[in-house]
Amino acid sequence: MNTKTTSNTKVIAAAPLRPKSATRQLMTLPEQIAERIFSAIASGEYAPGDRIREESLAEEFEVSRGPVREALRILESDSVVRILPNKGAHVTQLTAKEVADIFEIRRTLSGAMVTRLSAEEATRVANAIEPDVRTLDALAQDPQGADEYFKTSFNLSRILRESCSNERLANILASLSRQTLRYTQLGLATPARRKESARNWRNLHKALKAGKSDVAAEAAQKLIEDSMREAISQLEERAPASSS
Repeated sequence: MNTKTTSNTKVIAAAPLRPKSATRQLMTLPEQIAERIFSAIASGEYAPGDRIREESLAEEFEVSRGPVREALRILESDSVVRILPNKGAHVTQLTAKEVADIFEIRRTLSGAMVTRLSAEEATRVANAIEPDVRTLDALAQDPQGADEYFKTSFNLSRILRESCSNERLANILASLSRQTLRYTQLGLATPARRKESARNWRNLHKALKAGKSDVAAEAAQKLIEDSMREAISQLEERAPASSS
């Protein structure tokens, strides 16, 4: 993982996944480290249940173990890792029920967030997401486009939640998005699911552009509902193999 030093402060080059408030644009060192660890987890460098060793990360980032420990606590607050007494930090391994529960909360809050958009706000968001929605349509037709599709879809979700004027709600949704990231990827694994997802995003965009926040909210909820359904299905299919 690449790092650079600026003005005696180590800056870790990574795209932030956590929303920033308008009054605080810079992340602390532990937050930057948390972003890099999270990116490694999301890319599959760490599997569910894997241990994350503080000493190795401290050496890799050329920092003391204190900032790494604090970064792991940040990830624990998002349920991305679990810190176990005398066993250290491990990547969270959720059951199918836990995944379903988190998706259900995320679906409900996402619908509530979109519903509260005014017609003017909805139009503004529609204009912001339109280029990526068009990109999704093209990627959904590409059998090899899974990675790019997911990245684009994740960016669309970020734009949508950052349009929320309720910063606390946006932060909660960001946390839930991080918790379900691996399972959202799982839910978009097949070409058929990506085509279904692209269709939902088109419907969401169309409703926002028309200022119909209630219809857009239904589309937003369906996006999450469909991902949850597919992710749970795949988790249940894999369960016998993992327990043998």
